[in-house]
Amino acid sequence: MTSIPAPAPASALTWQQVKRPYFFALFSVHAFFVAYSMSIVQIPRALEGEPEWVVGFVVGVFGIAGMITRPLTGVWVDRGGNRQRWVRAGAIGVALSFAGYALDLGPWVMAIFRCVQGVAMGVFTTAMLAIVGNLLPPERRGSALGFYQAANAAAALYGAALALFLIDRFGFGAGFMLAGGAALISLLLAAGTGDPMAPPPRVAGTPGRGLHGLISPTALMPALVFLCVTTPWGTITAFLPLFALERDLGHVGLFYTAAGLAQLTARMSAGWIGDRIGRDAVVIPALAAAGIALLVLSQVQSPALLIACALAYGFGLAATQTSIAVMVIERTPPAILGSGMATYTMAWDVGQVLGAILLGFVVDATSYSLVFALTALFPAAGVVLFLTRVSGRGTRAATEG
Repeated sequence: MTSIPAPAPASALTWQQVKRPYFFALFSVHAFFVAYSMSIVQIPRALEGEPEWVVGFVVGVFGIAGMITRPLTGVWVDRGGNRQRWVRAGAIGVALSFAGYALDLGPWVMAIFRCVQGVAMGVFTTAMLAIVGNLLPPERRGSALGFYQAANAAAALYGAALALFLIDRFGFGAGFMLAGGAALISLLLAAGTGDPMAPPPRVAGTPGRGLHGLISPTALMPALVFLCVTTPWGTITAFLPLFALERDLGHVGLFYTAAGLAQLTARMSAGWIGDRIGRDAVVIPALAAAGIALLVLSQVQSPALLIACALAYGFGLAATQTSIAVMVIERTPPAILGSGMATYTMAWDVGQVLGAILLGFVVDATSYSLVFALTALFPAAGVVLFLTRVSGRGTRAATEG
């Protein structure tokens, strides 16, 4: 018999009280993700001329480092006291990693700094999300969290382009230093957020401490639902460019632009809608849209239809992400919200590994088209999992059974 997780206590602060720290968090996370977006194009360009496997390793070790340390990050954040120290550690770590890239000491030293960036990014995002999640009043939680996630998504609209401009005009050193500067700006802005709802320091024997706090029980099932859309996204990012070449679908960059715009719109609207009519009414259509988009993508023959798939999948991915994040915050006690956020965000890391590496073996044995069709099973499984183990109706049924 499954018990319904105890909801997190309501915030004691009103919207008027949290507006100022919330907007500081909004601008802080935007600046932080500007640095990240710049690194996406800076690192491969800086490794030009190196063997492909070296480039792949240096690029990929960032995600591996983040995935391995993410559960520990949740435990660290949940130790109690002001969580700003972890925000500061994350921002400083990212700034130092960009300073290391600027030294141009070769790919293997760069790989070390990539590990630093991966760990630091996990620390910053987990701590800041825990702070914001505890801060927001329940009646505004969905819409405010949606705008928070939209702020980091907006960085992708210009971060990569800015990095390429700086590299072409002023060289890699200038690009890396500006990205590091963006991380330091996020550090300064985060100070304005503070941690008004910081939990008290832990005492020995507190639930969630130690190894038992590595995976949050309140976040695990919602995170698995989120994994059902991040895994296909990992497949798309790894294999869509080659699939587009195979079918002569035009400039594949337009797919990512359209998906990014759809994600931005969905993040700003999904939380607001969920606050008013419930999370179920957002998550189920979002998963359905993602599944249909993958089926159509597997058979796409025109650039216009490719863009339509991008819009549908971008909506499905982002609406699911925002709604699941709110559900995790609502179900997780504030004292262990760091672990909850770490478990939730780990779905990104695991999805990228499963989608790109595991399904890559299937691509080698079959075809791009078949694999995209197979990935449609993930959102379908997400619907079943959500209805049976995550939604209010599902958890009530499990309890009564």
